[in-house]
Amino acid sequence: MKKFIGVFLLLLISACATEPEKVIWEQPDYNYIAEHTGVVEKTSNFVVYEYKDIRVDEIAPIAALYCQDHGGKQAVLYDITLRPDNARRATFMCKQMTDF
Repeated sequence: MKKFIGVFLLLLISACATEPEKVIWEQPDYNYIAEHTGVVEKTSNFVVYEYKDIRVDEIAPIAALYCQDHGGKQAVLYDITLRPDNARRATFMCKQMTDF
């Protein structure tokens, strides 16, 4: 039992002594996004992107920049629709922080 407690304490101390991983934000590859994405519709309250061979989380920073430029709003994913040609359309609403 003493060995178990000793190993447990050793693991606990080593876990606390290690430095937490740093989260690194990578700049989006705007050229890649532009090649695989197109704007279908846009207003000051929403933007609709059609995309293929790309993930929606790769488009989200572009939507965030769009909404920030149109009234300092935040982009919120509203809907994703699959098209007959296997393309997808993602609608991002531009909302004020107080609208949540």
